[in-house]
Amino acid sequence: MTDEKKFDKSENKLIKHFTNGITHNLILWIISKETIHGYAIMKKLDEFFNFQDSDCQMNINSSKVYPILSRMEKYGLISGEWKINENNKRVKYYSITPDGDLVLDNIQAHMSSVLTSPVWLSFFEDMTGMEINNEKRN
Repeated sequence: MTDEKKFDKSENKLIKHFTNGITHNLILWIISKETIHGYAIMKKLDEFFNFQDSDCQMNINSSKVYPILSRMEKYGLISGEWKINENNKRVKYYSITPDGDLVLDNIQAHMSSVLTSPVWLSFFEDMTGMEINNEKRN
């Protein structure tokens, strides 16, 4: 195996770890915005992980999303309700619970701390090539 192949494999692994780490938070955030079914969650996640100009594409599929939804439901962060969708199919719609809101509030507080830390700002600026504006948006 050449050094180039090792780098490609390593790069894909790093990006995969990044996406796996944030997927749970994204799912909870998506559900906090609307009552939504699993397939629609997967479509929204595809928007997050569609890296333009990158050889590394992350596939978000049911074998990844539904176990996360099941665990979140088990831990009381979300609740699921079976309904009939617009295509007359029985699907499970998810909504956030008060406990899920609390977890999301804690994630938001943590993210706020990260984005006010000079060392984290330096990291993000180096990784994105962009200056990070630290002003709060509504």
